[in-house]
Amino acid sequence: MKFEQEGEMVVLDVRGLIYHGDFHFTSRIIGTDGIVWYHDGMTTGSNCENDGCFDKFSSSNLLNCRRKKLILVIYARV
Repeated sequence: MKFEQEGEMVVLDVRGLIYHGDFHFTSRIIGTDGIVWYHDGMTTGSNCENDGCFDKFSSSNLLNCRRKKLILVIYARV
């Protein structure tokens, strides 16, 4: 996401995706290297699983994750 603020171009990158379904939340965390990490405390515990490279995800793949629907996108300033 790009926008201008006080004459400066600000760039925000996607850094997290939160999903919900079956009364349960899961997440995908996007590292600065573009690697996507999947986390579900019920199944992965305190670990994350490598879910691939962010650039390879289609819109459909981002909107749904393991039968859960995207409900929140987290952006961070570059």
